[in-house]
Amino acid sequence: MKISQRMIVKLKECFKRELKYNGEIPCLAEEMKSSLSGLYKSGFIATRMETIDNKKLLCIYITQEGKNFLSGLEEDKIHKF
Repeated sequence: MKISQRMIVKLKECFKRELKYNGEIPCLAEEMKSSLSGLYKSGFIATRMETIDNKKLLCIYITQEGKNFLSGLEEDKIHKF
């Protein structure tokens, strides 16, 4: 599956949130919009139902494969200079 720029942006946003809040505040499906399916099929995100503010919500987490992908992007950027 080809990863679009929009997918990469959404993946980075979610990962930054995970880092900022030590994984305690996940990304939500609504925030991922059209990127959700592609990122999930690529194995870059995982989902699970959690209760937040007494509501069951589908929460998104970056998998190790997703983290490795982002790390590879950063390495590529460094080696281009």
